[in-house]
Amino acid sequence: MAVDRGARGERGRVGAGGRLVVAAVVVAIVVAQAVLSGILTRLEAQAPPETVQAEVSGRTVSLAVARHRAYPAVEAADLALALESVLDDVTRNGVFLRARLHGEEVAFEAESPFFRHGERTVQLANPPYEEGGTFWLPAEFVTRWVSEGPPQVAAVSPGSEPSESSPASPSAAPPADDPLPARVDPTAPWRVIIDPGHGGRDPGTLGGASQEKDIVLAIARRLYEELEGREMVEPYLTRDRDVYVDLDQRSRFAVDRAGDLFVSIHANAAADERARGFETIFLGQARSEEAREIALRENRGPDVDDAAGSPSDVRFILAGLDRTENLAESRLFAGFVQNSIRSARRGGSPDRGVIQGPWWVLLGALVRMPSVIVEVGFLSNAEEERYLNGAEGQGAIARAIADAIVAYREDLLRRYAPAPESGC
Repeated sequence: MAVDRGARGERGRVGAGGRLVVAAVVVAIVVAQAVLSGILTRLEAQAPPETVQAEVSGRTVSLAVARHRAYPAVEAADLALALESVLDDVTRNGVFLRARLHGEEVAFEAESPFFRHGERTVQLANPPYEEGGTFWLPAEFVTRWVSEGPPQVAAVSPGSEPSESSPASPSAAPPADDPLPARVDPTAPWRVIIDPGHGGRDPGTLGGASQEKDIVLAIARRLYEELEGREMVEPYLTRDRDVYVDLDQRSRFAVDRAGDLFVSIHANAAADERARGFETIFLGQARSEEAREIALRENRGPDVDDAAGSPSDVRFILAGLDRTENLAESRLFAGFVQNSIRSARRGGSPDRGVIQGPWWVLLGALVRMPSVIVEVGFLSNAEEERYLNGAEGQGAIARAIADAIVAYREDLLRRYAPAPESGC
């Protein structure tokens, strides 16, 4: 028994020493993690923040960018401070913000994509908003309005009544040096190419009880029917049943039919089941990791594996497209779509904004026509999946896209179509 007690005592001493060693190791790990965390924090603090630049009176002004939403925005007060000689007399009144820009009054309303500058009403791709008691303006206002000065043509809301955010607008005429797009003919119907994503052996993203290919086909069919009932519109479907169509064939289909507009319909997914919302995409470099991952997934298709590569990297082509008319018009049309769906789903789903991404299916069609992708919602979210599976939801989205198409065409004709010749 004495031997047993000694053995137990020895084991007890060894166990206590082992616990001390383990405790020391744990302390060392905690200390190392704290040191590493401090280093990372300092590195993050030293990293340059995201900024947007404005060219004003021969000087470059940089402004810090925030991303409360999917699109970049700048604080209105910071903008006024940086451009005190250009933007002044800034006042807030509830959801409205007013100031003077280049000597003329400019007026915004939170959550409205329209703002007024003097007698002009202009549509932004993404709306200003309030966050944390601060008024935020989309960065595009800085890069496309402040830097370049007011455009000669206003994109106004068709049929809208004058209000704080959308007053009556004057008749718009194209600038003298603005080229007339070859496809603009007020007497000819528009050919709209509707592209339901995925299909056949490519189900797209999967919901709890549905597949992307089926939902987008149902919405596309409803959109086709909606456009058939609209004047001066000829709709076409890249697929009207559950078959797979290669990405290149979709854009070739659009070009072969001399399309005037290309609309590809998709549904989204995320690892976080709480993710919700809709967004409209035009061709460009991905501005976020999320946009890049979505483009990679959609570009790959069922016949392309990682080893063989993917047509997702279109940077070598984008450089030559950044000044084309169709790219600029795609961005504008995306704003019409986003604004129309926003009105249809007011309060029902978050607005994720207009974004850009390297989507291969847009590239081929863009050579001939403005092209966008509409992400109608998240199938990974149970509430949105139910909405997108229902006839009411599908019909509302289809009508919203159809309204946007008609409104955009009217805006384009107002900007570019030649005025009728007066009789002698």
